[in-house]
Amino acid sequence: MHSISCLLVALCLSASMIRAQDQPKFSPAQQEVLDAYKARVEAGEKRDYTTWSRLVADDCIYSTDDGELYTNVKAHTLERWKLPHEYDNGVNPRDYVIHVYDKTAVMNFRLTVHEQFTDADIISEQRYTETYIKQNGSWLLIAKQWGNLPVNFHKPVAVNGSLYKDYVGEYQWRPFGVVETVSLRSGKLWSQFGKDEDEYLPLGSETFFVKSDIGSVTFVRDAQGLVTGFTYHRWDGQEIHVKKIK
Repeated sequence: MHSISCLLVALCLSASMIRAQDQPKFSPAQQEVLDAYKARVEAGEKRDYTTWSRLVADDCIYSTDDGELYTNVKAHTLERWKLPHEYDNGVNPRDYVIHVYDKTAVMNFRLTVHEQFTDADIISEQRYTETYIKQNGSWLLIAKQWGNLPVNFHKPVAVNGSLYKDYVGEYQWRPFGVVETVSLRSGKLWSQFGKDEDEYLPLGSETFFVKSDIGSVTFVRDAQGLVTGFTYHRWDGQEIHVKKIK
């Protein structure tokens, strides 16, 4: 789903959205890189291929959140621009980090992407990395890579919280690994790895998720009804079986 639409977003982020954000203080060299990025985005917004193309290398490489590799970015651009501006859009670019190494620069930033479908606005939190080289006094994009951040958009459901006490305990994902502690406080179930703590939100009486992870866990019982562990369901269909040790 993302490989085509997010390529469009990568080409055509709204320049007005970029200007609206509060920017950190940058050195003159870092600011030059950011200005080159903003100029490219503005050209995409205007569908100004001449200006946009001048800011992108002929052999520029894009690697998408789906793992797709594009080595003919310019050849795809005009086709993508046939879609309306509202089809997909990126908002709130933020958290810029820019490193400059003489005539090479790397910029990383976060972006919220909206993809419009017939009856849904699909939201993705993404992080982008762009690489530039300086040629003839101007910064030229030579590579871009982006990926989705693990934000879970499931909505919790109402369940019988009296079952939560059965899940309290310590769980081991693998030998010699960090132990996860599941606790119950004020009627809510919590997961703790070291110093990291998240609330387990219910998808059902035995299945839960946390906002910072796109997987889910389903607690498992033995024949006597005792909780023996849980199954972690990765987003890609793979499973991890976690054992309750205490």
